[in-house]
Amino acid sequence: MTTHFIYTKKQRSSALLLILNAVVALLLYVAAHKYLPRLTNDTHALAQLFEVVDIAIWVVEAILLGLALWFWFENKQIRVCVTPTTLSYFDPTFGDVSWQVKVSDITQLKQISHTGHEFTSNVIVLKNGEHRQLMYSNYRGFDRRAFFDALVLANPNIIVPESIYSYKIQRPSWAKRIRKKFGLDE
Repeated sequence: MTTHFIYTKKQRSSALLLILNAVVALLLYVAAHKYLPRLTNDTHALAQLFEVVDIAIWVVEAILLGLALWFWFENKQIRVCVTPTTLSYFDPTFGDVSWQVKVSDITQLKQISHTGHEFTSNVIVLKNGEHRQLMYSNYRGFDRRAFFDALVLANPNIIVPESIYSYKIQRPSWAKRIRKKFGLDE
């Protein structure tokens, strides 16, 4: 069977990213111990800060390295596939999210912006009103344009938002005025 789009990624790449985060956290911990005493004369406050940081760093390191080991040995594959008849989605990261729908059942692609966050949810709306969320915003190398083009190729009746390819941040008018006042507008 032909495929219009396929994306796969093993969890080992996520494990490597978690290890990098653990190394950066440890370097920040060492830098804090080296440079913070030079920045303040308040030794009591600094001692209290280090009491917390000296415990928290090991908790953070254990969590990051534990997740990295779990991803490394589990090494399941994330997979998104569009064929002429189906869209299948499998993300084993947390809870083995897996589903498959007929492309003919998809009526709309939605991108829902969350106020106060620069975060967008990507949702597929089905004919029966059901919503399926896609978490591909976390996938490095995921070609959104090719994915959307493949879905529209498989079902030209899918309603696609006008801004599907331009992920422009939209702000309310009061926020635009404030940004303009402080010279922050884009």
